[in-house]
Amino acid sequence: MRKSGVLVFCFLLLGILRGPGAQEREIPGTVISGLEAVTRNNLVRLTWKDSLAAAGPVYIYRSSRPFESSVSAGSFGAQRPVEVPYGVESYIDDVESAGRVYYFVAASSAAGDLHLQVIPQLNTLAVEVAGPPAAVTEVPQPRGPGGIFGLEIRQEGEGVVIRYQTNSGANTMLYRSVKPITHTTDLLSAVIVQSALGSPFTDYPVPGIPYYYAVIFEDELRRGNVGIYPGYNATTRAVEIQAERVGLPRAAELRSLPLPLMSLNYAVPGIDNFSELKNPIPLGLNAAKALGILRRGKETPDPPPRASRAFSQDLETDKRGVPAENLALRVIVQGPFAKGDWEASRRELDRYLSGHHSVISEARARFYRGQCLYFSGAWREAFYEFLLVKSYFPVEISEWLDSCLEILVNRRL
Repeated sequence: MRKSGVLVFCFLLLGILRGPGAQEREIPGTVISGLEAVTRNNLVRLTWKDSLAAAGPVYIYRSSRPFESSVSAGSFGAQRPVEVPYGVESYIDDVESAGRVYYFVAASSAAGDLHLQVIPQLNTLAVEVAGPPAAVTEVPQPRGPGGIFGLEIRQEGEGVVIRYQTNSGANTMLYRSVKPITHTTDLLSAVIVQSALGSPFTDYPVPGIPYYYAVIFEDELRRGNVGIYPGYNATTRAVEIQAERVGLPRAAELRSLPLPLMSLNYAVPGIDNFSELKNPIPLGLNAAKALGILRRGKETPDPPPRASRAFSQDLETDKRGVPAENLALRVIVQGPFAKGDWEASRRELDRYLSGHHSVISEARARFYRGQCLYFSGAWREAFYEFLLVKSYFPVEISEWLDSCLEILVNRRL
């Protein structure tokens, strides 16, 4: 009897040492882990590790108050969570105002069951957010030389809004440059954004690069007497769009627009009666024959045939712990792509790319799509497809780009 009393006392003491909350701190396998946040101005980038036991989408909740340890779907009110596919493991949130915000990242099963258990420092955290970046504004100047004045450059969201005034109704052109535009010669290194410009105009430059702008008259460019007046028709301060964006990126110009035609009547005084459009004089027989030989040139063979390439992770057969988006890409690579059915592979890859995937998974899919176009004889389209992902796989892509260019040059396509 005495021994049994001692045993009971030991069990009671063990229960006191463990405490009432010991069972609640056990980490289940249906929650995400390693939740971290990095802030820049009003943007918050969340990263985490997906649960191996819950392979459904991840749902992100944001609140101005801490999340309780035990919640239900209804306790979040009318707030609609952000759904992120399984395997992405990151999200960039755009917060409207400065202050402290709280995030809770909930895992879900493939069947759609949501796991709403809150575990501090594991799937929930607090973040201090700064306000949005101040808009960069070029202060408009009063009426000045050149006929263009009041130039105002303002950053608004993902674009740059250009406003200005003129003392005439002549057409104007907008130039953009990475260097200050202070002299006429600086236009040689700038690009034409828009001709027949109207105020206001919104430009969408490449994010993360500071740009300068200038507005000039089109007829002044044709006459060759363009005037650059910093502060009046050219900006003196650069404007830059933040590198991180929320939403789809906009297409950026790959090349500048061609320069307008220059009239000889304006460029060379005293030849107003000179006709710029002379009737062509046909070549003689011998000259035409010699020109034909030069155009024909020496035939150059195409480069040696290439073999299709695939990354090792898309050729593995073990499916344990593999995100769903990677499994879908494996099915394509190990199926029609491995069989050389390029048309079927391209259709499947187009269907795959129509969904939301991580950046690196989309880059691999475009690498395979470029090969499908290459082997189908669409070398020009393949070249641009490879060019889109060159920064992700520079070594692998360079060989395919060189091969596409060689074929296009040899066949004069």
